Amino acid sequence: MLLGLALGAAGYAILHPGGLEGRIPPIPLGPFEPLSLFVAAAAAGFGLVIFIAALMPKGPSGPSGGGGGKRKTNKSGQPIVIDFTSDHSAPSAGDHGAPHAALVSEPDAPSHAEAHAAPEPAPEPHQHAPAPPQAVGAFAEARQALRHETRAENWPQAAVLVRRLSSLAATDHERMLAAQDAGDFARSQGQTDTAAEAYEEALSYARGLGDKAALADALTNVGDMAYDEHRLDHAVGAYEEVLGLRRQLVAADAGDLEAKRGLSLALERLADAREDRGHRVRALDLYRESMVITTKLASADPARFSEDLAITRRRLGELEAKVAL
Repeated sequence: MLLGLALGAAGYAILHPGGLEGRIPPIPLGPFEPLSLFVAAAAAGFGLVIFIAALMPKGPSGPSGGGGGKRKTNKSGQPIVIDFTSDHSAPSAGDHGAPHAALVSEPDAPSHAEAHAAPEPAPEPHQHAPAPPQAVGAFAEARQALRHETRAENWPQAAVLVRRLSSLAATDHERMLAAQDAGDFARSQGQTDTAAEAYEEALSYARGLGDKAALADALTNVGDMAYDEHRLDHAVGAYEEVLGLRRQLVAADAGDLEAKRGLSLALERLADAREDRGHRVRALDLYRESMVITTKLASADPARFSEDLAITRRRLGELEAKVAL
């Protein structure tokens, strides 16, 4: 802005030497003196352009602002659409190879610390007072109402329900679900810091539950947030832990098709993160393993898994072409 003003002043001084009652000294142009009118106009015009450019609003930065990272999409290549219908217990049909869906409270929503504040004396970590009698069954009803409000895109009422969930939760499993829903809401509203904090809280509860599926789901959310923020090392670490858990779940029940699909999703998430880190050969191996799984799934149930197979085949072909270059 200052440079623009300076150039504009220089143009004025050239055109009006000795102006302002002699307070503006003449600017000698030497051999360019015959072109003084052109030089003055160029300086003033360039200064005006710089001044206007300085006043223009800046575009967004970071992963969604053209920072060079790949925008995450669902397996069909469409942008991620937030969906709150999941119980956070199994991958949804539209989630193949894509980040988990996301929920952030309104600006006036209480902070993470306020939402979980306890009366004096403070309890030990994750020790909560029992839910009041009227809250029995209310948690599930509030989550169902939250799904209804988000489908209707009634965000103010959804934000109220998100805040209610944490107070209605009576067990660590419900507190984990409440934190995941809060993270989903925050993410859908673009409040990434709040979403990341909520997902980390959900992960802390999941680690204490001893439920591998719940832990894998919570880690997936944490990994997705790290991926979205281009913290690829953190994303890879989370996805690798998810992959180990998904392998264990498949080993425990080889006939569970959804467990196998969860393994396929974990392989492709990790592959995407490794590809973005430049590890294309390792990513290719992960996609090839996913291809084997999705081929078997599509053979077992074409109606449910044929689309997964088509998209995995396309992604595998794209990666093979990049590696061959």
